[in-house]
Amino acid sequence: MKKTIGKPENWQDFESLCKKLWGEIWEIPNKIKKNGRLGQEQAGVDVYGKPKGENQYWGIQAKGKDDYTNAKLTESEIAKEIEKAKTFEPNLAVFIIASSTNKDSKIEKFVRIKDIENQKNGSFEILLYCWEDIVDLIEENRETSNWYLGINNYRDKYDVKVSFDTGESEILVKPQFLKKITRYRVNKINIANNDYRIILPKIPTMFESNEINRSWCELELTVKNTGSVVLEDWYLKLKLENPKKISDGFNVSIWLSNEIKKMMYDNRTLFDDKKTNSFHFEPATKEPLIQKSGRTFKIFFIPHFEQTSMNISWVFFARDFDKSDNLTVNLEPEFKEELIYIPVESEQNVKEDKIEFKELIEEKK
Repeated sequence: MKKTIGKPENWQDFESLCKKLWGEIWEIPNKIKKNGRLGQEQAGVDVYGKPKGENQYWGIQAKGKDDYTNAKLTESEIAKEIEKAKTFEPNLAVFIIASSTNKDSKIEKFVRIKDIENQKNGSFEILLYCWEDIVDLIEENRETSNWYLGINNYRDKYDVKVSFDTGESEILVKPQFLKKITRYRVNKINIANNDYRIILPKIPTMFESNEINRSWCELELTVKNTGSVVLEDWYLKLKLENPKKISDGFNVSIWLSNEIKKMMYDNRTLFDDKKTNSFHFEPATKEPLIQKSGRTFKIFFIPHFEQTSMNISWVFFARDFDKSDNLTVNLEPEFKEELIYIPVESEQNVKEDKIEFKELIEEKK
């Protein structure tokens, strides 16, 4: 079969192609990730994930070459990448070198020898895929093929970008939780003198509340037409990975400011599906998305207190065009401690501290 699939225009596009392709091969399209961001130390790994059915991470070094005519993959370059990959944590089970250069029997022999040597030393397996190998894989994987050929055929016509309000596809959020510690001690509290009390939670009314739930995380997202044609009959679907709660803001408006409430009532273009942890966004008046224009909207969620990251997969649908990708929310939970002492009569009645994590609900300041 004649190979007619062209190479990516630059190394960034090649890295994205590797993520898309092996995400489909490994059957983890929403769990495969790029490693860090531009300029950060990557330990020889650009893309990583756990293939379906595997317990260890596999890593990919995407060697995209901008100079496709004279670009070569050298033995010293491969040896350096292998050594760097040994510093990746946790240890890799398989290390894939994916290159946009053409096949070279000498380089393939070198990789086979390094693979045997590496495995004998108890380290990872090494695989090399040059451009011809990658073309075979693209043709064997329908979703990647449609995605990649669509990008190349319509790059100058159709394109869209979904990002956070920062313009990036990755953001840091610091949700707040209550860490309630119940501690038992002997004769430290005088029950007769009412040195302790029980505070019943306030129940907010339907429309007003003097409290705010600080565990809700608010994200502002933007969908922007970055192509050269108008996008019509469009809508966007988002799916959050394993949140504790989600809402478009309408159901949590009692915890929010009047300004947010008004926005939610006046512009109901977004609704959520709690069964699938997904959001559906479309313009209320079916307005087209013209070139260089965009729409912004907000979503709200509460993560689990132990979560450190959350993937948001998105799919954009329009007449004659669709596109999908992922956003990443890095989570750094913050905890406010509440210490409650329970008096007991003797040491025998002392129990271990009881620790509970709850949503942090406080009075508005």
